[in-house]
Amino acid sequence: MKRIFISTILMLSLAFAAGAQNMYDGHTMSRNNYYGTARSVALGNAVTALGGDLGSVTFNPAGSAVNSYWQFTVTPGLLFSGVKTAYAADGVNFADPIKENHTKFVMPNIGLMMVFETYDSDWLNWATFGVVANTTNNYLSYSTARGTNSSTSYLGNLAAGAAGVAPNDMGRLLWTGYDANQFGEYGAEGSNRYAGSNERVNERETYSYVPGTLDQASALNTYGSKTDIAWNFAFNVQDSFYFGFNLGTPTLRYSRQEVFSESAQQPSAFPIIFTSKDKDGTELREATNYLSSTNGYRYNASGVGIYGQFGIIYLPTKNLRLGASFQSPTLYSINEEWRYTASTSFEDRKFNGSAMSSLGEASYSLRTPYIVDAGIAWTAPGLGLLSVDYEMTDYSVIKYSDADRYGYHLDDGWAQLNHVNRTFGGLSHSLRAGLEVKPIPELALRAGYSFVTSPEKYWLDERGTVITAETVGFKGETDVFDQNLVSGHYFKDLTHAFSFGIGYSSPGSFFADLAVRTTSYPVQNYAPYYYGAYDAKDNAGRSLGVGAPLETIKRGVWDVLVTIGWRL
Repeated sequence: MKRIFISTILMLSLAFAAGAQNMYDGHTMSRNNYYGTARSVALGNAVTALGGDLGSVTFNPAGSAVNSYWQFTVTPGLLFSGVKTAYAADGVNFADPIKENHTKFVMPNIGLMMVFETYDSDWLNWATFGVVANTTNNYLSYSTARGTNSSTSYLGNLAAGAAGVAPNDMGRLLWTGYDANQFGEYGAEGSNRYAGSNERVNERETYSYVPGTLDQASALNTYGSKTDIAWNFAFNVQDSFYFGFNLGTPTLRYSRQEVFSESAQQPSAFPIIFTSKDKDGTELREATNYLSSTNGYRYNASGVGIYGQFGIIYLPTKNLRLGASFQSPTLYSINEEWRYTASTSFEDRKFNGSAMSSLGEASYSLRTPYIVDAGIAWTAPGLGLLSVDYEMTDYSVIKYSDADRYGYHLDDGWAQLNHVNRTFGGLSHSLRAGLEVKPIPELALRAGYSFVTSPEKYWLDERGTVITAETVGFKGETDVFDQNLVSGHYFKDLTHAFSFGIGYSSPGSFFADLAVRTTSYPVQNYAPYYYGAYDAKDNAGRSLGVGAPLETIKRGVWDVLVTIGWRL
């Protein structure tokens, strides 16, 4: 089964929320899609038991103590994002998908590792200290969808969301649309009944409907990245046992842009009457036709965090390596800002409207999951290696809180959202495998594969009804559903990645690696607006029974990375 990610614009219009925080924001900021050096990426990032590479420090801080030489690496690369998006105005019949491709230059790794000999120790061979920056996620995704709709409209959705609310009491989103002439009141003055500017009201003023065909277009764009800076300490015990520590200081920047536009195929089918009063109080009625409208939402988040990580590598035999690490939850300080825009055009241009909301801002603390890694590797010096990793990430511990002036974290205002996180977030499992073959000492051929399971759960209540995070509205009445949740199940979404690469090691200090990776993400179902707020009708007042427009978004990413390094 697939859940539907409803537009953030819609979410805020219905909930009148102060910010954009929900369970999925916590998951987005917590999720890792590891980069690092070209060698670690080419091996599928199955490097927990291997070490010896600055990309491996992200997974196991003990890995930096494997080699006896200083290292400096820098890894530039290109990211190619490809997205296919199909649109269904009725939520069922999809048009042909539209493909969007975007390319971005990236620098997913730079690091320096220093080695210090311990001549006076009988058991400790050397210690290492270094600073390594490895990118742990990249959010680049651009999607565009188009279709026609003669049943529902975005402006009608806004009007339905405003029902019963006086204009002065509207939140940022609704007021922005109202101020841009995207919907207006009908019926008795002060009734707070609204119709969209591309809807028509029947003669008795009992309902509104879409009178013609609209061309609709939807864009959903995300960009930004997350990078972990690891301050690493590690130790080599007689070349058979290694242990290390990371103090991690991750930084993230995430932006999301939603744009939805609709235009009349035949403006004459969308008449609208604007009413006003002259100086004498006489009502004036002026007619025109609706042409088009656009609504936008822009959200930016930035954060800095801190975590601790401990890891070990043990060699029970010369060729067999075992590794494990534990990373504590990251405590982020997050700053957000968001804004809405709206514009509307009519045949009579004097009624055109545009508006921009005030800037919304929020600051809070976010605790992300802890991570456990375990790995096993078999190595044949001069010939190659085979490595397998398992990783578990616990999303149920995600927690929002506010920090008071003394630094104490308060979660009273986040209790319901945190309960949703605990109920619908669970364990994510990842398996990674890597193979390296060395046909000659200077050359290494590599391949890797990994998959990651979804951490999101859904529940069945006592009647067998599916309950998801959307069902409870993210911040909704969670206590009502607690009484009925019977059995929990995980969504079966998988993220797959295949990689391959080649490495060159010179007899001197220079080495270079190349990696190519393709990552396939699960299909995302996205609703740019939701028509369930009221009953859509035809021109005769009959219920249409149509669903919301729906988009299916299929994202794939290609990464090409080149690591240049020196041993000192």
